[in-house]
Amino acid sequence: MSSFVAHGGALPAAPTLRSPLLRFAADEKLIALVRRGRDDAFDVLVDRYRPRLLAFCRNMMRSSEDAEDVLQEVFVNAYRAMRADDRPIQAKAWLYRIARNRCLNELRRNTAAPVESMDVFETSEPTAVETVERREHLEEIVVDVKRLPEQQRAALLLREMEGLPYQQIADVLETTVPSVKSLLVRARMGLAEAAEARTLSCAGARVALESPDDAERKTARRHVRHCDGCALAA
Repeated sequence: MSSFVAHGGALPAAPTLRSPLLRFAADEKLIALVRRGRDDAFDVLVDRYRPRLLAFCRNMMRSSEDAEDVLQEVFVNAYRAMRADDRPIQAKAWLYRIARNRCLNELRRNTAAPVESMDVFETSEPTAVETVERREHLEEIVVDVKRLPEQQRAALLLREMEGLPYQQIADVLETTVPSVKSLLVRARMGLAEAAEARTLSCAGARVALESPDDAERKTARRHVRHCDGCALAA
């Protein structure tokens, strides 16, 4: 796949031999080699970042198929940009910024039904000791994350999935560090409110809608908005 991407969708005339030592090279060294025509160095960058970028795109796009297409464009654009000039590049934040921008462009054109992904929250295949309750809880978290506003969702994924520092997240989102911190606070509050709303029964939510307490009404409205049972009863 990597050689295909590196050549803009066309297979190279001859295969490029990859040095086994390249996988230990720093990102900056790999980028320098790409600029000198070493496509095998780009292949290493693709192998290094593809799994987590794909998980990020899946959770931004809400569709696995669209995420694969977006990721292909990300690496094609990255390759062309690397070869275009010699500007310094911090690969990790830079690739996430390209991925986010490509996802936003695609979302403006694509309104396909969501396909849930667990990739952000699981780093390995499920084992026999995992319980049904844990799986259901993870699925609920995935749904809640996908319902967050785009900026909050992106900030949370970059922080929790990759552990990016605030400044790098700010670079990806093209904003400031204080704004990133605010986005993360609001995202985590949103997840906490979603979890609280799920604990309400439908009858309890209907009662809470008439509560004089603003917080209770807000939780009740969230429950009703996303509850299939309440929708059927309406």
